[in-house]
Amino acid sequence: MGVPWLDQPLSLAWHPPNECSLNNTAQCEYQLGYWRNWNIADYHYALPAVAFFLVAIVLFAIANIAEEFLPKVASQSGLARRVKRVARYLSYRNFRISFLDWNSAPLGLLLLGSVGLIYFLCMTLVPQPYYWPNTPTVDHGDQPPIVTRSGWLSIACLPFVFATAGKSNLITGITGVSHEKLQVFHRWISYAFFVTALVHTFPFIIYHISIGDMVDQWNTQIYYWTGVIAIIAQAWLTFASFGPLREWCYEWFKFSHFAAALIFMIFLFFHCDGEFSAWPRDYFVATGVLFSVSWLHRQIRIYFEHGFGHKAELRLEANGFIRASIPTSATWRVGQHFFVRFLTPDLHALTTHPFTACSLPEPADMHDSKANELVFYIRPRGGMTARLARSLEASGQRSLRVLLDGPYGGVDMRKLESSHRTVIIAGGSGAGWTLPIVAAHLRKLGFLTSSGQGDVFPNLRLILATRNIDTKQWFEDAVRDLISTFDPEKRHSLAEVDIFYTGNEPSFERPQLRQRSSEKVVSDEDSVSKAIAAKETISSTSSTSSSNRNIEVRHHTARPDLLSMLNEQGASLNSGTQLGVYVCGPLSMQAYVANAVAAQQLSTMKDGARDIYLHMEHFSWA
Repeated sequence: MGVPWLDQPLSLAWHPPNECSLNNTAQCEYQLGYWRNWNIADYHYALPAVAFFLVAIVLFAIANIAEEFLPKVASQSGLARRVKRVARYLSYRNFRISFLDWNSAPLGLLLLGSVGLIYFLCMTLVPQPYYWPNTPTVDHGDQPPIVTRSGWLSIACLPFVFATAGKSNLITGITGVSHEKLQVFHRWISYAFFVTALVHTFPFIIYHISIGDMVDQWNTQIYYWTGVIAIIAQAWLTFASFGPLREWCYEWFKFSHFAAALIFMIFLFFHCDGEFSAWPRDYFVATGVLFSVSWLHRQIRIYFEHGFGHKAELRLEANGFIRASIPTSATWRVGQHFFVRFLTPDLHALTTHPFTACSLPEPADMHDSKANELVFYIRPRGGMTARLARSLEASGQRSLRVLLDGPYGGVDMRKLESSHRTVIIAGGSGAGWTLPIVAAHLRKLGFLTSSGQGDVFPNLRLILATRNIDTKQWFEDAVRDLISTFDPEKRHSLAEVDIFYTGNEPSFERPQLRQRSSEKVVSDEDSVSKAIAAKETISSTSSTSSSNRNIEVRHHTARPDLLSMLNEQGASLNSGTQLGVYVCGPLSMQAYVANAVAAQQLSTMKDGARDIYLHMEHFSWA
């Protein structure tokens, strides 16, 4: 037929007849029973699985539409507020295993994943039989029923694995869930895909070993060796994506992931063949369409929207971060990230890396084609970023052409702009992520002033915990420089800044004691080493007297008591006010903050006029 390895021609219309292979009416009725009819098993297993995924997407889409378009009066009703509190509690509450440095997904996602687990287990294991009751006189075939249903459940996952993997995808557009947050669904659907593939594989082997023709099947049937290659590639895709392995060598992970995905799709295509009831063409077509649209949209943005003209000016900051500054006409929001390709003369030019924008574009009324400066603060780790850091140590500064892909993700600006109080918490290299939020807050103050709201300014508290003393000083200078661009007469009311130097304390597992009034107070010029030895909190005001840097910054040498701070902020809210909490830091910090805010969701159920919102940014999610 001109197509190697396929028993049936490629066609979008072909469908094998729904016929019984036996002559006995009772036996045919058994073979063609609802849960056993392999000719139309796609209707009984694959399409319901597709419907299951679509229902979940629709529910998220409804929530997104309601958030966007629900009238303010309706959203402020008692019922709406209680529903919102419960939804946020489920979205924030997580569980942590400290010795593994591992945080679970939020409770709500765990519940949704449990529903999916129960669904796939029931669809695979509840229908009977697992194997055909073949006898010397009655032969229902060599494909056990559990193989049929698990195979179709597996193939139904295929389009959704790709749909949740893309950076530009329809699910994000419909639900408002950014692509990095879809990664948890990408992984979970991949697990279901892989486990059902294994259930599809081993009963075949067990059956043919039991009748003694396994070797003959392997030598004569294409299904076996193509299936084995596909499932080996799938195993690599599944297990090599675990966080520690992914972070160990990100460039190798990306290359091997794409290579394994290509091998998997090729051999899965030939493995499926035309033997099934409705050749799985529809699922491959859907997958191909979703992948192609996502890929083409990204390429259009990279090469036509952003183009080849961007050049990054690179230099090393005092704390070892790489500062990449890119003049651009692009726009972005707070917390959004770009995938950046540095066009170096080596293989690293083939890789892209996600970096969060640490600056904001100019306001629309001040914007021109050359006004925006896109800034990234990059912590060197390994691979490309480590090589850039070494080259900057030698040269001090350099320019590199870059390709930009983005922006993606970001903070919900409606929540940021409507917050009466804002708490920003960062740990370590999350320091740079806070700067656009501070800038957005300061711009909001300017808007309030111009709109005639006088001195009623939203409150901002900025908290950094770091073990790197250079980052401590760099962050303080960066915040001072940022605030110095705004009205100096209002500068004392703009923000409370607390910098916690934590030395070698590794985690946020234990809450710290609140500051005591008897704790020693020292100045910035005091030795930090003495403060660490004394294990006391430092509270100091900068001694700098210049008018453009006159802002109070408090320094501490204890780990911050985030629970007390958040409880204090939440308790001080007035009726009808909103607190926005934004955090970027290590997993221990994120778990601690998320669970503290989740607990406050329950406390505000009694006085629902108070509103507390949380946004978490991960160090690594790709």
